Amino acid sequence: MHFTPRDGRVGDLFGVLRVDGRYQLFYEHRTTDERAAGWGSAVSDDLVIWRERGTSAAPGAPGDPRCGSVVDGPAGPVMFHSRAGEGVWRATSGPELDGWRAEPARPVLGADPAGFAGLRDPFVWAVDGGWRMLVVASPATGGSAVLQYRSADLLTWDHDGVLTTGETAGWRCPRLFELDGAWVLFVAGVAPAYAIGSYDGLDFVPRVWGVFEHGSLGPVTPFLDAAGRRCFVARVSESSCSVPWILTLRDERLIATPHPHLDKFLVNGVAGLTASDGTVRDHGDVILRMPAGGETTVLADADLVEVTVEGVSGLGAARRVFPGDPGAHIARLAE
Repeated sequence: MHFTPRDGRVGDLFGVLRVDGRYQLFYEHRTTDERAAGWGSAVSDDLVIWRERGTSAAPGAPGDPRCGSVVDGPAGPVMFHSRAGEGVWRATSGPELDGWRAEPARPVLGADPAGFAGLRDPFVWAVDGGWRMLVVASPATGGSAVLQYRSADLLTWDHDGVLTTGETAGWRCPRLFELDGAWVLFVAGVAPAYAIGSYDGLDFVPRVWGVFEHGSLGPVTPFLDAAGRRCFVARVSESSCSVPWILTLRDERLIATPHPHLDKFLVNGVAGLTASDGTVRDHGDVILRMPAGGETTVLADADLVEVTVEGVSGLGAARRVFPGDPGAHIARLAE
């Protein structure tokens, strides 16, 4: 159930699109010895069972940083990604994903705005009448900043100012989306990892910050499912894609619950795995500690586990010390 390429592993996740009634997952495909193998994709009808579609070479020199995002463009998927020292690039592919092409053959964001350096990790989403892009940058005064750009055609981008800043350096992979009447900003690489606040199209004003990613959980990749629910997947244990989760807000906290499409695959119990007050043990050995709260829910698929605690912000992921039995079911343990 945790999607993993047949050869290699999942690197950075670029996004999940819904095209012609099916879900498409886009990810960086890396070999087991950490070389970048290209960009991979997979398709699914239910967000649980994925079929690998293969890997295509990414534009540019092998090994360039590839963190970015993908959107459904007028003629197929459009990928935005960063290259070390070269700003933000754009790549396109046809509906059949028959290879990626740099279009145009230059950065769409090249020169850094005054006072900032190192534009990277673009996140693009659609708004009425156009598009928005967020990128992380390093201010000359220190810390981190998220800058915003706007476009009408996904080609020409205008700087729209600073979305928000932080005192801690090292922010990565910004993600901004609306949820239950508020706006949520994710930043990877630091803790706290998310903020809940307001957004007027130019400025994001955080009300509260929180920690979301516990254990070996990669940056959150948000998307909407067919029912309009705010969902996400993430990389787990540096190798695989997580199962799908749904995000909601409760008392200024982010709450993750398993996607209902998982229900028919869930079975109860898994040998040797126990959970209490957010602490998960495998045959007595602690493999993950979550903040204490209500009921602890553990989803275990072979040697991968994902954990949430009722009423507590965040999701945790870990590998089991003793691999379980692989199969077509995910064991659910709730205590």
